[in-house]
Order: sequence, then structure tokens, then C-alpha cells
Amino acid sequence: MNNSDWSDRRHPCRWESEAGDAGFWMPDRTEIVTQFFTRYLFFALAVIYFSTLESVPPVLFSIEQLLIALGVYFAVNTWFFRQALKGVTLQNIRGAMAADLLIVTLCVIHDPNPIPPSALAFLMVLLGNGMRYGMRLFAEVLGGAFLGMAVSFAFRYRMGGFEISAGDVFFGVFWISLALYAYILMGRIEGQRQQLDYRSRFDALTGLLNRHGLLAAADSLFDKANVGNPATVLFADLNQFKMVNDRYGHGVGDRVLAEFAQIFNESVEMGVCGRWGGDEFVAILPVRSDAAMQQIFERIDARIQAWSQSNGLPMGVSLGVAHAPQDGHDLMTLLSVADINLYQKKSQQPTEAKAQPFYRNLADEPETS
Repeated sequence: MNNSDWSDRRHPCRWESEAGDAGFWMPDRTEIVTQFFTRYLFFALAVIYFSTLESVPPVLFSIEQLLIALGVYFAVNTWFFRQALKGVTLQNIRGAMAADLLIVTLCVIHDPNPIPPSALAFLMVLLGNGMRYGMRLFAEVLGGAFLGMAVSFAFRYRMGGFEISAGDVFFGVFWISLALYAYILMGRIEGQRQQLDYRSRFDALTGLLNRHGLLAAADSLFDKANVGNPATVLFADLNQFKMVNDRYGHGVGDRVLAEFAQIFNESVEMGVCGRWGGDEFVAILPVRSDAAMQQIFERIDARIQAWSQSNGLPMGVSLGVAHAPQDGHDLMTLLSVADINLYQKKSQQPTEAKAQPFYRNLADEPETS
């Protein structure tokens, strides 16, 4: 695991899973299969619909050429389907959406009905993609659908011999209203989803990741592909925190937690940082040497002492460290090792209020088989 793997996590509160970009939902395999088979269904309907027509407006293609275009779409759609089963990417999703919009535009241009029913397929493209992949792609496909509608009707009126009617106006207003309503409604759903996601992954008091968020981050950082790569887990436990709560009240205790969270977050600099629960905090860092960890301990110790003196409140912390892969390959195992190291040191001086950084020097320990 090189430093580039941690480059997007320099501020732990902004950590995002590897699954996707902001505003992009990563679909599972079932959703992928459902979407592409829906495409195949509409492809079949389009073939049946245009095969039963005697002629189409002489705009671009004949019926035979339009059916060939549908066959090309089938081949392109199948290729994107195979690529999606291997792994979903924004590039492939955008490519499949562009193919959808292009073939629907061609169908609307050549639809012989004054009010073309094939134009409803734009809504299916819009809802099928926008409601599946999030607001970022919803906005893109909405713009593409508007463009496709404008181009197709412009061709129909300029080259297909159609004239604007009241039915066309009603259909256009209805289509635009429905599309915009779906977009606005989806935006509200997305906002609520983001709030729920934030509350499920972040601690309300400190703004750091909570236990669920830390475990999700660890699943990404300690996945099977990275199981042999080194990392460092730092475990922190505040000293005398119960005494602070009992003497000064929970309001002051919350203030101490929030202040330490900021000190801890800023002192570790790079990595994933969070509140494990109560007065316990965890940071998952790129591999760090003993000297580098000692510098982190000293920064934490110096800032804690300065804050305690300026505010007249006691604050102390004990620190434990574990290293992957020497001490384990998953967060729970590494935390167990770090917790043992922490409490071994903490039990020696349980009443001291200053920071008690501790780590094992692995080089001084005998190797085990």
C-alpha cells in the first residue's frame, strides 16, 4: 500500500469509499443485469414496432437501414453488458447511456405517428439511468434527453414533413414537466440519502468517523488485494475521562472529547481517523517507523499539555500501536494488539494526566514461527 492509496484521505472526515465518486452510486450485479435486460426488452419492442410499419418518414434512413441501426445498438449494448459484468466504470456507463440516447433519437425521428410514442423511451433512459446511478449522472442523462428530444423533433419538422400541433405542445410540456419533477424528487431523495449516510458513518460530536465508518474504511484498506501491504494502527484512550465527567459535568466532557478529536486528527496528518466509542479513538495510517510514530506521540503530547494548561482542565491520553501485516491483517486483530500494548503501559502509571505514548519496537522482539 503506497502513499498514493492514502492521498484522498488526508482529511479523515472527508473519507469516501472506493466504490465511486461524489454523486455516483455503484450498482450491484443484480441492478446491472436488470438494466441491460430492460434495454434488450425495449430493443425487441422497437424491432417489432418498426418491422410492422410499411414506411417511415424519408428523413435519414429507410426501415431496413433503421433495423440495421437497431442491430448495431444490440451489439454495442451486449459489449457494454459484458464490460459491466467485469467492473462498472463511469466511462462505460456514460457510453451505454449515449448509445441509448442515440438509438432513441433515431427512432423518434423516423416514427411515422404525429405524436411519436417512441419518444416515451427517452423517459425510460432518463429514469433507468438517473435513478440508478445518482444525481451526477442523472443531470448528464437529463441534458442528453433534452438534446435528443430537440434534435429528433427538429428533424421531424424540418425534413419529415410534420407540422406542430396542439398534441405536440401538450406532449412536450408533459414530457418536460415529468422529467424535471423526477429530477427534483430524486435530488431530495439523494439529499436524504447523504444525510443518512453521514449519520451512519460519522460521529456527531467530533466530526470524525464513527465505528461503522472506521470498519468500512478498514474493509477497503485491508481488503484481500492489500492483505500483504504494511499499515499502522494507532489506538488512543483518554486518561481520567470519567473523573472529568464526574467533576465538571458531561458538557465539559464533550468539550474535552471534541478538542482531543481535533488534536488527534491533525497530529496524525495522513490516514483514516475516527472515534471508536466513548473516549477511544483510532487512526489507520500508512506504515510508520518507530521514529515517525514517536514524532506523532510528541505532537499529541505537546498539544494536549498546551490545551490543558490554557483551559485549566485535565487531559491525558495513552497510545498503543500495532502494525500490519506483522500483528494482523484486519482492523479488529490490530486493535486487539494495540489495546494490549496501550493498557500494559497505562496500568503502570494510571494516575498521570499527561499523554502516555507507547509502541512496541518490533525490531527488538524475537521472531515467532
